[in-house]
Amino acid sequence: MSGAGAKLGVGTHFRLDGETVEVVEFASMATGMEVILKDGRDRLARMSLRELLTSDRAELIHDKSGPSSADDEDVAAVVLNRLTKEEKKVA
Repeated sequence: MSGAGAKLGVGTHFRLDGETVEVVEFASMATGMEVILKDGRDRLARMSLRELLTSDRAELIHDKSGPSSADDEDVAAVVLNRLTKEEKKVA
């Protein structure tokens, strides 16, 4: 899964095994945090949060525009970090 810096909460969408799912609830279990996911046919499934975030089966669907690791351009912080001390003073 990619999308570092993205907010994870109720309403966040993922593509899981090729199907779009939505996080509808979090559950604190003795074994750790779990998420309740709802698919397009309103079926519910429970999955560990760790598995959702680390599995190759899951991909975050960005609902809002913003920087992504797949962008061709660098974010401003990266560009500004490349400046010399003199260039930073001018900026």
